[in-house]
Amino acid sequence: MMVSEKYELIASSMRLLTLLFGFKDKTSFQMTFDKLILYDFYLRFPKTMMGEIANVEEYDFEELFSFYHSEPDRENYHRLIKFLRSKGLVSKVIKDGSFIYQITELGKTTVLKIDSPLSIQLIKNANVIAKKYSKIADSSLKDEIHQRTKSNIKMV
Repeated sequence: MMVSEKYELIASSMRLLTLLFGFKDKTSFQMTFDKLILYDFYLRFPKTMMGEIANVEEYDFEELFSFYHSEPDRENYHRLIKFLRSKGLVSKVIKDGSFIYQITELGKTTVLKIDSPLSIQLIKNANVIAKKYSKIADSSLKDEIHQRTKSNIKMV
């Protein structure tokens, strides 16, 4: 595994773990694989999905070209979840006939131990996602992703 692949694995895993951390208090919420992917897009591209910034200079390369990622690499997400589960940070349970992903106590501790500006911002964004977007239908979230990422094309 190359250095860039390791970095991507760690960064993406921490982003997913932090996302699950944001939903830790939503006991009736069921984080399915598809929901995890949708909400991760919001966490990965917060300016595009949650911001109102219209100034192109405030967007980084990843944000501007987020439309390239609007159709997720499901295989990579399976790999990330397997990695998090292998470390005991995430559990997978069957609830109402669906596979549900939850953060474990070790996962919560891990998120809280990382004290950096990035982790603090990820936690804030994950909490916003859990509060503001968790009740929106998956199809509406997908439509919003496609609409907002197409808007970025016009800014380039």
